[in-house]
Amino acid sequence: MDRPDLAVIDIRMPDMNGLEVQTRLRRISPSTRVILLTSKDDRSIRQIAMNAGAFAFFIKGVESGDFLAGVKAAANSVN
Repeated sequence: MDRPDLAVIDIRMPDMNGLEVQTRLRRISPSTRVILLTSKDDRSIRQIAMNAGAFAFFIKGVESGDFLAGVKAAANSVN
C-alpha cells in the first residue's frame, strides 16, 4: 500500500470530518504529515488537531505564501 508523505485535509467533509480522517490516516501511515484546513477558526478544533499530530492548521483565506511555506516545511520534514 502506498503511503502519502503529505496530506492536506479539510475539516468539513461529507462522510467524516477531517479530524476523523487525520486519526485514521495517522493509524495506517504515522509518518504522513497532515495539514488541516478549515473555514472556521475554532481554537478547540485547532488544539485537538495539533495534539493529534497535525503538522499545521490553516484557516481558509490564508495568504498563499504562508500556506505554501507550510506545505514546503511539511514536505521537507519527511524522513
